[in-house]
Formats: sequence, C-alpha cells, structure tokens
Amino acid sequence: MLRAEDNKFLTESGSGTGMGELLRRFWIPVLLSEELPEPDGEPKKIIVLGEELLAFRDTRGVVGIIDQYCPHRGANLWLGRNEECGIRCVYHGWKFDTDGRCVDMPTSYPDLNAKDLIRIKSYPAREWGEMIWAYMGPADAMPELPDLEMALLPASHRYVSKKWQDCNWVQALEGSIDTAHFTFAHLSFDKEENEILDIKKHFVNPIARMSSDHMRWIAEDPRPVIKIAAHAAGLTIAGGRLTGGDNIYWRIAHVSDAVPRLCPERDAG
Repeated sequence: MLRAEDNKFLTESGSGTGMGELLRRFWIPVLLSEELPEPDGEPKKIIVLGEELLAFRDTRGVVGIIDQYCPHRGANLWLGRNEECGIRCVYHGWKFDTDGRCVDMPTSYPDLNAKDLIRIKSYPAREWGEMIWAYMGPADAMPELPDLEMALLPASHRYVSKKWQDCNWVQALEGSIDTAHFTFAHLSFDKEENEILDIKKHFVNPIARMSSDHMRWIAEDPRPVIKIAAHAAGLTIAGGRLTGGDNIYWRIAHVSDAVPRLCPERDAG
C-alpha cells in the first residue's frame, strides 16, 4: 500500500507536478484521426493531463492542438470558425494557426503589427496509426513517435478504437498488467444467501460460456503464478494458470521502465 503522499505524487499529472512533467516527455494519443474527419471541420475539445485544449484540422489537412481559450478575452475557441488555415475567435476575430501564431487581428490597426506579438499555447501534433498524438514536453527532449507494430502495418490490418476509463493513469496501468483480478472483477458468480462461494461451481459469466477454454482456466485457477522478465524497453509481466492438463495458460502484459529511469531522485528517496 502506498503512503498518501506517494499516491498524490504518482497520480497528479498537471503541469509542474512530478509525474505530469514526466508524462509530458512522451507522445500521447489524444484523438482518433476519424474524430477530425475533414479540413476546416468542427474542432474538438480535449483535456490532456489536466489542460483544456482544442484540436482542429485546418484547410491543408494539418492537425493543430492549441489552448482552448483566446488570450484576448478568454472566449472559448471551440465556438470559433475553422477557416482558411486557422481558428477565428467569435469575439474579436483574432485568428490562430496550428502553431499557435496569431495570423489575423481584424479589430486592430494593421500598421501596429500587434498580431506578430501574440501567440497562443500550442503543442506539436502528429498522425500515426490512425491516431492523433500530441507532445507536451520540452522541445529539445522530443522523442520519435513510438514504433508500435500496429502503426507500421497497412490500415487494413488494424482496428483502432478508444474507451472512457474513469480513473487516474496509475489505476489504468495497474489494471492492464494485473491478471489476478480477472478471476473476480470480470467474472460473475451466483450463490444462495448462506452458501459458500465455490468458483468452479458458480462460474456463470455469459461471456465465458460463449468463449474458449481460457475463460474457464481463469475461473478454475484464481491464483496465477506471476513471472517478470526485464528487457530493453521495460518489463514483461506474465501470469500462469493451470489448465487441467500438461499446459499452462499465460496472460502477458508489458510495461515501460521509463518511470524509474527518468525519476532517479524518487528511487533514491
């Protein structure tokens, strides 16, 4: 169990927090490409690591990720017009391109060149594997996009989707690598009020009845043997379950070792 202060450190992801600054050193998937289907189409509000941002596809088809609010009077740029390679604010018409530059200021005298002095927060955006990625960290530390195998394959060989997971990033990470919880969290059991729960006897999950042996093995062996193997990119975590025969059913997950490598002061403490 974590101490309250350790939990606070791990779960806070806003700008200026320890984990927030670390997570900003990586490319983060923020939208599916299909959510911005056409140039000059409707922009999308997004919240990434606690920051309210706006994503849009400009006239050229280039995706921009900028601050959601105009720096002039704080109007929400989501209400603006996506036109001619920029988002135009509905309040005074200030217009910003995908790099956050103010490219038009129709309510100011042109000889003042005021627009050249104004920039809005923006982040580099890339499309990769039918997803839109943002990099929110220091420019001099920007890494390459991740060489995910699914992104290297033709579009016909992948299916890309997303889901809402109402938790912090640590809970999502732990849930994805924890195979032991499948026996209870993702299966259902039925018993009488005074009856002792028997996993094998009361295994009634409808998904399990439809699918193959692996669901039965998850139910029948609730105590997987956990094995961990280190490699260049991090750790491989495997949980082995008995199958009733000579084989062992292994569920495998991967986790990067970037956190301990980039936070040595936390390890030392």
